[in-house]
Amino acid sequence: MTTPPRGHRAVIEAALDDWWLHTDPVEPFHAPAVAQQVETYLLSSGYVIAPDTRKTTMPKRRTIIATLLIALICCTGTAFAAAEGRWTWASFGAVVTVLLAVDAARDHHARRHARNGR
Repeated sequence: MTTPPRGHRAVIEAALDDWWLHTDPVEPFHAPAVAQQVETYLLSSGYVIAPDTRKTTMPKRRTIIATLLIALICCTGTAFAAAEGRWTWASFGAVVTVLLAVDAARDHHARRHARNGR
């Protein structure tokens, strides 16, 4: 019978308990040594410690502006297609314009809140 995996907080707790039990209480607190011992415990428990780089890839202003310009060009094409009575192209252009505008709005919102947009 296998035991269910413990939650990450329980593993961190166990790593700190392990450090506490195996460290001489008379020694001064040395943060790098504690970090090394806790990291070794976490790695031996199957955890991988790595920075979350996804949150640093914010949408760029240049990308948002380019998307809005393409949406504007598409909107202009949609107006010309509607003026000529080509309703298939006008409806296609309207859908694409809306999709581009929603994408640009989502990227702008993500940029304002400093989050990864996608």
